[in-house]
Amino acid sequence: MVAIDDFAGADFGDERLTKRLLRIVEGLAPKPGASLPDAAKDDTELEGTYRFLQNEKVTPEGILAPHYAATALRAHESGVVLCAHDTTEFSFSTERQGMGRINDGGRGFFAHIALAIRADEARSPLGVIGLSTHVRRGAPRHNKRTDRIAPKERESYRWTESIDAVEARLAGHAEAVHLLDSEADAYLLLEHMIQDGARFVVRATHKRTVTATGGDRLPLAAALARVEGVFERRVTLSARSAPRGRPRKRNLPRDTRLAHLSFAATRVTVHRPTTEQAKTRSLVVHVVHVRELNAPEDAEPVDWTLYTTEPIATGEDIERVVDFYRARWRIEELFKALKTGCSFEKRQLESMSTLLNALAVFLPIACDLLALRTLAYADPKRPADDVLGPMVLLLLQRHPRTKLPLHASIHDAMLAVARFGGHIKNNGPPGWLVLGRGYEEVLGLAEGLALGLALTPRCDQS
Repeated sequence: MVAIDDFAGADFGDERLTKRLLRIVEGLAPKPGASLPDAAKDDTELEGTYRFLQNEKVTPEGILAPHYAATALRAHESGVVLCAHDTTEFSFSTERQGMGRINDGGRGFFAHIALAIRADEARSPLGVIGLSTHVRRGAPRHNKRTDRIAPKERESYRWTESIDAVEARLAGHAEAVHLLDSEADAYLLLEHMIQDGARFVVRATHKRTVTATGGDRLPLAAALARVEGVFERRVTLSARSAPRGRPRKRNLPRDTRLAHLSFAATRVTVHRPTTEQAKTRSLVVHVVHVRELNAPEDAEPVDWTLYTTEPIATGEDIERVVDFYRARWRIEELFKALKTGCSFEKRQLESMSTLLNALAVFLPIACDLLALRTLAYADPKRPADDVLGPMVLLLLQRHPRTKLPLHASIHDAMLAVARFGGHIKNNGPPGWLVLGRGYEEVLGLAEGLALGLALTPRCDQS
């Protein structure tokens, strides 16, 4: 599972703490969904885990520093990487010290995470390259306007900080194309990235005023309505369940369907909103527009407007921008790996500080789970022994429930693992819960198989 090297360089000013971190990872990586008592070998190891997470010398930044460095080195091989940024909330069933309010009215905290992704066809994750957390205190604000709040004091400033941190960590290794959802559609952030020369693809959401190619000043939607489509594609849209928390006007639940999409692009000048005290009066940016033609009456039509610094001169350029943005979904999968595969919201830790340290431990492990699942579907014919250990493969080959072939692919192996978690092949691809449950059982059986083989007497036939 997760490479110990991604944790080995952690520096807490005490070598014993680094050794303890490595022992914790060795216990959790093979069974990330297990509780801390189940992951620990004995009571002494469990006590050491709790002391480590509670130690004042231990911080999320210190835990993740070597992983950031290893991710940057992996990115170096690619030259250009995609970097998906997004925020997720962690909700806990019982009150913990230091918690705050979250969107559903419960208690928890928010984590803003940056994930580095290969800019190839597989879009496989390279590792986490940024983490910041925040807690909402006090009663909710009834006035949603933020223009009277200094930019660095706004909750949205986490996007700017995340991008700057990623740029610094990747400097000298790779160039990032930042992928940001509609929550990041802020004039100040666009201005900051353009002035710093950062590359990005941001989904638009605000009704901005722009100057189009013809010189007319008009709403962005009206400007895009004048732009002719460059090409059309028929694309299968995957099913989507309802998001957790408050209902949203966009991203409603949907069934799988074949959508007829039109792709267009243009260059516009975006004018500064009257409510923002930005440095510049306008920004020049490319816009890619994807819209669904003849959508079913009862369906939410596909309608993406993307701001980008990437080229849009040809149909291939436009399609590349859209494909880049689609890779942003990898970070949503990482959140599922954390919450379901690693059961992070079920962790029975008593304080915010210990939970944040635990989150830093689980992030690289969740990223490793995501990489395994990604490869199983992006490169299904890849040999299983490129990813799974020999004892796990031996178990899957010998067990009557699976009987995996000797030269099985990683996709075959993942389905076999999911079968132990209760997955039925006709039900479609296995989810995180089934995979995590199956992998935990397989590892336990493989450990027993290894012990049995070690205890089997050998006959000396010489």
